[in-house]
Order: sequence, then structure tokens, then C-alpha cells
Amino acid sequence: MCAYKSTATFEERGIRPPPRESATVGESDLTFIHLRDGDDVGLLQYVRSGGIAFPHIMIPDALQLRGVAQPTISSAETAVDRSSDDQLEQDGAGIMLQGRETDEPDSALTTLISHALWLWNAKQNVTELINRAQTRSLLAAESWLPAPMAQMIFGQVPGTASAAKADAMEAEETEGHRKMLAKTDGPISCVAWHPHRSLLAIAHRATDCVFLYDLASDTWCSNVLQNAYMQGITSMAWQPNCGYALAVGCTTGVCMWNIMPASVAHGTADAHKAPSLGAGQFSAWMSLLSFPPLAGTHNYPSQLPVGSAVSFHRSAASVSVLAFSNSGQWLVAGHQTHGHLTVWDVALGTATPLKRSGSTSRSATLQIGISPNDRYLVSTHANGQLRLWETENWSSQVWSDFNASVTGFTWSPDSRSVYFAIADCADIYALALYKAPPSLDAEVTLVTTFEAHAAAVSEDGDDLERVRVGGSIKALALDPQGQRLVVSFDDSSASGDISLLAVYLVNSDALFRAGGDASALMPLGYVRGPNWGKQPKLEEASSESALRAEKSSKKKRVRVGTPTPSWFGFSPNFESGALLTVAWANGKISFVPMLFASRFSRTQ
Repeated sequence: MCAYKSTATFEERGIRPPPRESATVGESDLTFIHLRDGDDVGLLQYVRSGGIAFPHIMIPDALQLRGVAQPTISSAETAVDRSSDDQLEQDGAGIMLQGRETDEPDSALTTLISHALWLWNAKQNVTELINRAQTRSLLAAESWLPAPMAQMIFGQVPGTASAAKADAMEAEETEGHRKMLAKTDGPISCVAWHPHRSLLAIAHRATDCVFLYDLASDTWCSNVLQNAYMQGITSMAWQPNCGYALAVGCTTGVCMWNIMPASVAHGTADAHKAPSLGAGQFSAWMSLLSFPPLAGTHNYPSQLPVGSAVSFHRSAASVSVLAFSNSGQWLVAGHQTHGHLTVWDVALGTATPLKRSGSTSRSATLQIGISPNDRYLVSTHANGQLRLWETENWSSQVWSDFNASVTGFTWSPDSRSVYFAIADCADIYALALYKAPPSLDAEVTLVTTFEAHAAAVSEDGDDLERVRVGGSIKALALDPQGQRLVVSFDDSSASGDISLLAVYLVNSDALFRAGGDASALMPLGYVRGPNWGKQPKLEEASSESALRAEKSSKKKRVRVGTPTPSWFGFSPNFESGALLTVAWANGKISFVPMLFASRFSRTQ
């Protein structure tokens, strides 16, 4: 293993963390701007100097979406309106058309599509409802009769050798989902940027619904994506080059949403301009993608159309992560209860399993990442494997000699390297690919180590506020230009302030230079999000002597109480540099612009 160490650490470069009463608004001239609440002068100076300020948006912990007035969830004070007519009309519906306004007549095309989808779905779900009732009876019978005798009396559900085994698979799936949700905090389970628009899909953890927010207009779409099958959302991905198609991974499988803007449904769309969702109503329908069965396992009663060529496997259905190819041609899903991947050809509607990493939850897929050129795919698993796939013949190479599982990784824009981190470790590694696709000739390189340290947040005065930063790295994100790498820290580091994000300058070319004298990552600064509001006060000294001792030490030990990042990533389209998006544990989403000249524009 090679090593390309940074020339200096955050502490050696004198980079100090921001005070916990402040929030980061952006980066300008390689310097992060941190402002306190009410610092209008500082904000004005930042904007006048060319900075861009974005408002925070808020997602509350609790929402009521059925038949009651909706709470405000955005900075623009836009309510999420949903009438009782928008409810799921049938509990077993696998496809739903929602978002019709009662005071505006639908077009004939929209009405026809709605009725056709409802009739088709009702017909396809009759067999499923029968199988559900039969399975309940079989489960009850097996609680007091031997399984063979119960099946003789009540009949065997097609594809299920034993209801007890199906129940065991259900318990395994529930446990895997519980462990995955335990790793995240706050009301937001995941966020997904549209690849071509300033549109965010935000999944709400408590209600398992998806909100859509347009950053360019600072408006929320009035419709909410929700379905009875969409439970336990773990990941989302927009399909590139396909308008508004959103894949939502959850415990029941992959819910594929197709969204039609109102202007298209009503025939008023501009032929020379791509339609926008805006704040108005839109039409949406959902289909549940089919999974191929795993060899040697027992299938659960299908929740898919009975005419499907492949049967639905309950254990294979729990999705942990999703990723679309950048062309939008295929979709890859990882699962919570086994390490196999499922690849869908979106145009043909066919699914192919990739069976390499184990058939139990101990090898569950943690993350999937497709290279920008669509020639490679990286998957990480709970058994500690990092697997590199080439997408021409789907052969792979695995690295499994790590002490723990890979917690996060991110591709470089040139598809030549992958930055990643390992659990309970402060090191940042890179997987460097030295040959052209489809070669799997690659090498793991230690790039840098974030050394935990205590640093003062202010340079003025004798009584310095100090914060301990660093610890094991939890997640990473690299901007589309490949110039800013952001890392978060794990909550196992009890002594560190894990609410901070550390930012590096990136020079991926250094990974491919002989000698390793150049630094691939250089410390740049920290990002801090909004606080909880009312912060806990420091404990008061119990006596005058204790107070004098505290002052003489010229230090203050700061309580760690600020919200931690539950998700972060970059907007795929930001012309002025990079736009970091962070979902915090308090339900706020902040946008931190990092302004710099594009590497590609500087070389021209």
C-alpha cells in the first residue's frame, strides 16, 4: 500500500473551527465565512463581495398529511396541502395517481390515465390479497400444528415452502432495517438531487413520504409522494435523461415514481422549453419493481402483478441503497439482508442478480457508487468487502483485508480514483485505477489522516473557547468538479465535536505521480450548521475558588450539543463552483456555496 501524506494537518495550518453559536454561509477566496445569528452586517459584506446566500429549509419531526391542515415546512412558508381526495383509495394499490385539484377540471388524458391505472392495478392485486389471507391462516395454524399438517389442511401458498421460514425472513429483514435506521438521526432519512435541475427530493422518516423542493424558486411542490408500499425509505435516486422519474428504495423494494408536470398533462407546455414542476399540482404514478428470486431460498407471496415473469422474494426486497447509471440506462440496488446486487435494464424492464458477496445480512450492501463514465461500479458490504466491478462483463475484484467495513466512498470526476474511509479509523484512502476500462488493475493508497486535536475557536482574548475536533470518519462527498472533499465524523468519538464537517482541497493527479511527494488532499476549513436554538448553558462553578480556577486555566470546555449532519452531498449543477447540501439532525437543510473557478475553465 502506497502513502501520500498531506504536507500539513488542520492544526499545523492553523485552521480553527468556528464557534458553536455560528453557522457557515459559504466559502470565498479559500476562506469559509461563519456568521452568528443577527450578524446582518457580516452577511451584507459577504454578499457584496460576491458571495451567494441561500436560506435554510426546515422539515419538522411530525407531520399530519391526512385530512387536516398542513404545517409549514419551508422557509417560504408554503404549506403542504393534501385533501382527503388524495388519499390512497385502496390499501393494496401498487400504483397510485395523486395530486388532483378538486377546484380545477382534469384534462381528458389525465382522467383516462388515472382510470386505466386504477383498473389495471385492481385486477393485478386480487391474487395478492388471496395469498395474504392464506398466509395469515397458515401462520396461525403452524403455531399449534406441525408445518406439513398445517399445509395439508390450509394449503401451501405458491412459492412458500413454509410460512415459518417466511416469517423468519421477515424478522431478518426487520432487524436489518432497524440497524440501518440506527445509523442516522433526525426527521430526514435521505435526500436526492435531480441530475439536471435544482430540484431536491427529501424523504421524511416518520411518515415515509417524499417532498419535492425547487431551490431556484425557493418553492415546495404542493404534491406529496406517498404510497402504502413505500415503507422504511433508505435511499433515493433520480433517473438521468428521463424527465422526472424517481426511484425510492425501501423495505418493500424499489418504488419507481413517474411524475408528469401539470403543463404537460393539460397540454400547455412550451415545446421549446423543458417543463418545470413549480409549486402547482402534478400527476404521479408508481410501480413496484420486480426482483429475481435467489437460488436455494423460499419465496414470499408476491406483491407484484401476477403476470410478472419473475416472482417476488421477500428477503431480497429490502433495499439499502440505489444508484442510476449516468446515462439512465440501468439501475443498481443493494439489499439489507444479503450482499447480492440487482441490476435493472430500465428500457427492457429486466432484472439481473449479481451474486458475489454473500447471502446473509452479515454481507448486506452499505453503499453503491457508479463511476461518472459508467464503466465501473463500487459496492461496499457489512462484511468488510470493497468490490470494484467493471460494467462491460460484470467481472469484479474485491478488497477485504480491512479491519472494519468501509463507511463511505466517493468517485473522482475523471473515474480514475475512489476516496473512501473505514469504520473506527481516521484515515482517508484512495483506490487508484491505473489502466483504461475494463481493466481492474487498481491499488489502495493511504492519502491522509485527520488527526484529532483540541483547537481554540477564537484568537482574541485570554479566555479561549476550545473545541475538540476529529475522530473516526463516517462519510465523504466530493464535488462534481473534483476540487472539494467533505468528511464527517462518527458519533463514537465522544470527546469530539461531530457536528463539524472538515473540507479538503483535492488534487487527484497526485495519486498518479511517481514518488508521492505531492499532496492529494490539503486542509481547507470547517463547515458548521445551524444550532438547536436554545443551547444548554455551561455548568456554573460551585464556589468562588472553582470559578477562579476556571479563569486561571484560560480554557473553557464546551459542551457538544449542536446538531450533527445526517446526510450531505453536492448539487450536480452549480456553475460558480460547488454547492454543498447538508441535512442536519434538527430537520434543517443548509446550502453552503463554495465559490471557485472551475479547473476545466482555468486550463483553457
